[in-house]
Amino acid sequence: MIPWRVRQRLVAATLGTVVGLFLLYQWLPLLIMAVLSFTGPEGGTTFPMRGVSLHWYGELFRVQMIDDFKPPMARSVALALACSITTATLSVAAAQAMRARFRGSGVYFYLILLGVMAPGLLVGFGVALLARMFGLGLAWYSSTFAVHIVWTLPFGFLTMLAVFNRFDRRLEEAALTLRATRWTTFWRITFPLVLPGVIGAGLFGFTLSYDEFARSLFATGPEQTLPLVIYAQFDRQLQPTLYAIGTMTTIVSLGAVTVFALLFRLVKRRNRI
Repeated sequence: MIPWRVRQRLVAATLGTVVGLFLLYQWLPLLIMAVLSFTGPEGGTTFPMRGVSLHWYGELFRVQMIDDFKPPMARSVALALACSITTATLSVAAAQAMRARFRGSGVYFYLILLGVMAPGLLVGFGVALLARMFGLGLAWYSSTFAVHIVWTLPFGFLTMLAVFNRFDRRLEEAALTLRATRWTTFWRITFPLVLPGVIGAGLFGFTLSYDEFARSLFATGPEQTLPLVIYAQFDRQLQPTLYAIGTMTTIVSLGAVTVFALLFRLVKRRNRI
């Protein structure tokens, strides 16, 4: 019979090993890509590396007629920021509505989650068909934005539902008893307490939109986003420039996560004060 403490340690070691292997599987390709992006001007897309330099990063910022990644990257960042703000706003409104039970609330709940359940390619294709039927043009700031919101909203919505489920309604009731309006109660009491969840919803909106490919494939016009431009490169001869843009994209994503984490920590510390 194995003692209880030994079994506990074995289970912890096993779970730790599984998690470590999963993280290695997840991050090793990105690490290899980052290493190969520093190969020399004569280097290829595989090992062994031919020198070490920043040549391929310089190629990213050089003015080019084709394979210019700067405009698509700027479009993707702008689109992700817009989706972040919109997702956070709509998530708060949708979750706030669900706090009051009303007729059809179940249908309302599953209609929002439909954006996750529906296949991304079909959603993007459907938006493209509707745009053509109504004579509307496809663009990253209109049709692609709408498709991305359908995709990101359910994640922010579920995040805010979890936050509101732990919210103490007595705080709002106390403010209303002291003759505060519902608008004042929301902004002075409710919103500061649920702000960490709002930041989380915004993070979902940014990260999910920034690298979304399937829903953007049919819904984007001639000015494409970064994932579509990267995908188009696979029809040509691959160069380490692709690794450089992949590394830059990863840095932007990690930077966004860091910023949101710092905001979350700042808000949490402020609420404690």
